[in-house]
Amino acid sequence: MNPISAFFVRNIILVYFFYGLAFFALGVALALASRRKSGFRFAEAILPLAAFGILHGAHEWIEMFQKIAALTSGYTPSMTEEVIRTLVLGLSFILLLCFGMILLSANRPTGRQLVAPLAVMMLVWLGACAFAAWMLHSSPQESIAQADVLARYSLGIPAAILGTWALMRQQRTFREHGMPQFGRDLVWAATALALFGVLGQLFVRQTRLFPSSVLNSTAFLQWFGIPVQLFRAVMAGAMAYFVVRALNAFEVESQRRLAEAVQARAQAQEAQLEAERRNRRAMEQLNEELRFTARERALLLELANLLVAPLSLRDRLRAALTQLVANVRFSDCGLILLAEGAQARTQTAAEVGFTETAQQDLHPLAVELGGQSIRSSQFLCQHTDGAVITLQKEALAQEECQDYPAPVKLLSLPLAVRDRVIGSLVLGRSAEGEPLAGADLQLVMAAAQQLGLSLENAQLYEEAQAREGLLGRLLRQVVGAQESERQRIARELHDATGQSLTAISLGLRGVESVLARDGSPAVAQVQELGSYSAHALGELRQIIADLRPSHLDDLGLVPALRWYLQKYSERRAIQTRLVSSGDVHRLPPEYETVLFRITQEALTNIAKHAGATEAVVTVSFGESDIHLTIEDNGRGFDPATLRQDSTLPGGWGLVGMQERAGLLGGHVDIDSQPGRGTRIYVMIPNPTERQDARQDQVAVS
Repeated sequence: MNPISAFFVRNIILVYFFYGLAFFALGVALALASRRKSGFRFAEAILPLAAFGILHGAHEWIEMFQKIAALTSGYTPSMTEEVIRTLVLGLSFILLLCFGMILLSANRPTGRQLVAPLAVMMLVWLGACAFAAWMLHSSPQESIAQADVLARYSLGIPAAILGTWALMRQQRTFREHGMPQFGRDLVWAATALALFGVLGQLFVRQTRLFPSSVLNSTAFLQWFGIPVQLFRAVMAGAMAYFVVRALNAFEVESQRRLAEAVQARAQAQEAQLEAERRNRRAMEQLNEELRFTARERALLLELANLLVAPLSLRDRLRAALTQLVANVRFSDCGLILLAEGAQARTQTAAEVGFTETAQQDLHPLAVELGGQSIRSSQFLCQHTDGAVITLQKEALAQEECQDYPAPVKLLSLPLAVRDRVIGSLVLGRSAEGEPLAGADLQLVMAAAQQLGLSLENAQLYEEAQAREGLLGRLLRQVVGAQESERQRIARELHDATGQSLTAISLGLRGVESVLARDGSPAVAQVQELGSYSAHALGELRQIIADLRPSHLDDLGLVPALRWYLQKYSERRAIQTRLVSSGDVHRLPPEYETVLFRITQEALTNIAKHAGATEAVVTVSFGESDIHLTIEDNGRGFDPATLRQDSTLPGGWGLVGMQERAGLLGGHVDIDSQPGRGTRIYVMIPNPTERQDARQDQVAVS
């Protein structure tokens, strides 16, 4: 034995110490690094490798302490201690296998996926130990030595090969991420692990198992001149050194992530600033649109108010045109043309600003352009060089008119409603005016639409007013003719039929007297005929009173109503009551007739449909209005149902009431609910008040 070999043999305890220390350092360093967050798969497999280093270092130190005890006191380890040491050795190699499996798997394996193959490897080792002890009839001490050897053969060498492969795969990942220096460290660490696992675990203690009987620690010392434990310690130190150096990749990764985070934050801030700038520009644009919209809405509202003002159509159009010219910066004059007949002729409904000297020459051009716009139903713009641009779509007018070299002098927009042109709006400017802007053009287009609708509404309103006036006159004539016919029929019944029935009654009384003196048996029949005649005469008088009561013409509304209610109570067995208030006076005949007929119709409906026992009629003479109310305590009804279907009982009567009240400018309201009676409320203007108003109007005019 050479001196170097003798030196290491004498100091084998120090070899074991540094051997275990190297693995402890590896395990602690890896355990501390496992706390870092990383995207590398290597970080996920660190914990099993760290546990391998700590357990393997513990195994070497156990052997170290056993040798120290043997040298100092001749101590011999017990079987239990040897079993524990061997299990620690086998478990450390199992953890190295776990490291390689995690690092080589495509996806992180679950605990169940790892336990199954590792348990198989553990069982193979233990089974091999049991089989070897049985085959060789080994003693307990020999069985422990064989288990140590088999742990290195069946677990250590495969685990080292798998770990080496895993580290070589990981160094590629480092290179792909731009960390070649750490990839080189892993290559050296893999080399050290391969030498430690394959060569270092091949030379084991000497047993009867092949090849430990040939390749053992004694042979290694003889061949290489150093103990195999020293070789393992050197490889363990090298592996620990290069693995710890490779762990700096996590620091570089953290710095890169921090730099990326800082860059991403800077980009996010820049994007936020850009978004704020865009939002600010969008807000400014939105504010500009809101200002224009507010200006447009204010102008359209002003135009709408002017167009519904109680003025003549020409005055309203002139006021609207004045407001429009004042709000559109482009224009300082304008006119509105209306089509007559089949659009062959036009008339100027309103014009503003053409009295100035600068605009006098524009007037005939504006009239001609407006007429052309009506005839063609198109948007027209005339420029200072005389060119006229014709467009069918107003949306294209802004670009076409503004892109033309010469400035715009006149604008003409057709006033169309439902594909029918009823006029045109023309706006012009002098040479000193402002050029046409897009906002002004949009404002003019909106105003043209408003004017078109307002003109159509005005024409429809005038037509409706004329038709309503005609309908009112026809209705008055119908009602007047009806009342005249009632009065004529009543007079004829009174003068002809009534006189005839009276003469018949008197003649029957004379015949009755003559027959009574003669004792004729026909007296009873003549008396019965007399009673029939008297009854017919009474019914005739009631019919005459219903057709046209003389009290209404002779005494007025209130006495006629009082008389009618008395007769109504006698015929219908319904308690009635008349209440009058205010300055009771005579009304014009048409007013008294309308109020009387409404009351008559209401009471007729009560008798036919209400099933009431009481009815109250109230007449109130106010300063400006006359109020008539008819109430009953009948069964009531739903007015909404009656309005939907006027053919229901009482429906046409209520319609007649409303039409009669409408003749005098009044209205009828119905308040009723099923089971709670009915209240009919009538209001008409006081004819005295209306007469005074007409006189005041005549005096003012």
